[in-house]
Amino acid sequence: MDAKGKVVVGVDGSQASVDALRWALEEARRRDAEVHVVTAWHTDPPPVEGPPPVVGMPYHAAEEALTAQQAQQDQAMACVAGEAQGMTVYRHMVSQWPPRALVHLSTGADLLVLGRQGHSWVAEKLLGSVSAYCLRHARCPVVVVPARKPVQQERPNPVVVQAAPEPLY
Repeated sequence: MDAKGKVVVGVDGSQASVDALRWALEEARRRDAEVHVVTAWHTDPPPVEGPPPVVGMPYHAAEEALTAQQAQQDQAMACVAGEAQGMTVYRHMVSQWPPRALVHLSTGADLLVLGRQGHSWVAEKLLGSVSAYCLRHARCPVVVVPARKPVQQERPNPVVVQAAPEPLY
């Protein structure tokens, strides 16, 4: 019996991670691979290089964090329920700094899929970037699904006004 491939996808409850999950499911279907949906969180501040961050790091009790993250993963899975139909999907809840958890689970995977959040430069420097860390340390190819462009609302038709025949002053 042939071993199935393995696609790992990080899900944090954001729209970007739902888009990454959707992309991972499509790719896993093409590859006849199983999908490992990973939600990782930490209750302690992440490791920081350099001076301590200026912003406060929120603290959550472990049980509270697990409940919140499980709800986010459940919501993401509900968004793609139709696309996951008939596929082998494993769900993982990991209490660890997310980039390290994803890198660890990328061992033996064919692909690691992440959503692009689009944090500002300051947030990325202070908090780190999951995708940047995974790109440097993952043990398999990494796909970063770009953020969707926001849907622009239709603008009303411009009103055309005829120029005044005389000077305005």
